[in-house]
Amino acid sequence: MTHPLAEDLCRAGRQLHAQGLIAGLAGNISVRLDGDLLLITPRGTNKSRLRPEDVVTLALEGHHGSEVSQASTEFPFHQACYLASDEVRAVVHTHAPALTAVGVRGLDITSTLPELKLAVGSVVLLDFAPSGSEQLGRATGDAVAEGAGVILLKNHGAVSVGGDLNDAVNRMELAELAAYTVLLSQDQVGDLDLGRIIKLRAHLEDTERYS
Repeated sequence: MTHPLAEDLCRAGRQLHAQGLIAGLAGNISVRLDGDLLLITPRGTNKSRLRPEDVVTLALEGHHGSEVSQASTEFPFHQACYLASDEVRAVVHTHAPALTAVGVRGLDITSTLPELKLAVGSVVLLDFAPSGSEQLGRATGDAVAEGAGVILLKNHGAVSVGGDLNDAVNRMELAELAAYTVLLSQDQVGDLDLGRIIKLRAHLEDTERYS
């Protein structure tokens, strides 16, 4: 029997896919449950076709290798985020285009929108670390422990954390809009995808997605 939050996790995956923040098999999402368990997206699954029965349940600690092998390869940094702060109840990782671009260029997404920090917490940029590595897990966990709400991964997209799934998704969406704004101010965005921005704004106005 699947956990009720598994459907919310799948819905979030479909939403992020529809907005163009994740594509193909990229991206991963997790939600922390009571009893030191978490739900996480499986590896090798398109998030637009994710089903609740596909979602993997893991112990935050003390899991077996065979269980982890079914989960996203980015489990180490999901685990590190939860261990870093009891307030983190959801983690979202995407290769959102604008966030990935500002991460590659080392741009500060709060530079033109200082109020972003009030909405998402501090935003930090981490140096490159291999995908799925303990190095990446430690660096991400350290950033969360220091209060980061959004973490840009050099050449590897972004991570957002939140007190629930809705919070983490909202932070990712807000950060992506801020990244577009920064790229516009730098004249580095090319042809602006107004359709994507309209979708993002519409989703941000819908606050009852995961109640």
